Amino acid sequence: MLDEETEIMISNDKAITFKDICMIQFKKVTMLANTEFRGGFYNVIYDKNGKPTEQYIPDTREVFNNSVYSLALLLIPKFDNKMKEAFTKFREKNRENKKKFIDESSIDEEVVLGEAFYENIKDKILLETYKEKKLLIYQYLFKELSKLLARQNYFEFTGGTYE
Repeated sequence: MLDEETEIMISNDKAITFKDICMIQFKKVTMLANTEFRGGFYNVIYDKNGKPTEQYIPDTREVFNNSVYSLALLLIPKFDNKMKEAFTKFREKNRENKKKFIDESSIDEEVVLGEAFYENIKDKILLETYKEKKLLIYQYLFKELSKLLARQNYFEFTGGTYE
């Protein structure tokens, strides 16, 4: 198992530790949290000959959520009892949110589908509500992960501690 002291070689021959990897991911999540959260959409771009090309602009909420979840997966070996409880609560809230959406939508699906699959305006509103609640659940997880990292002194700077 990796720990803070285990060094890993990366492509430019610089050794980094497990703690470094965690802090790099933490920084990525923090930077994503500074962006405008919006749904994904397609944008039409025209080349110099006027030919249109559709380009997908990602849902920044989902990018944030995936980044937070990646950090959580990375830190599972470091979870203490408080974090284990928080992660269980996170998973339950996530399951409840998904189940509520699937039960209330008009399509008979087992997973949440992309917006294009939901033609009914009621379903589109439900989907947006689901995504907004999901974002709040992942923000909760990020808060709990931050508290875990503080408890484990991952925010130490030159002998001091983050409090």
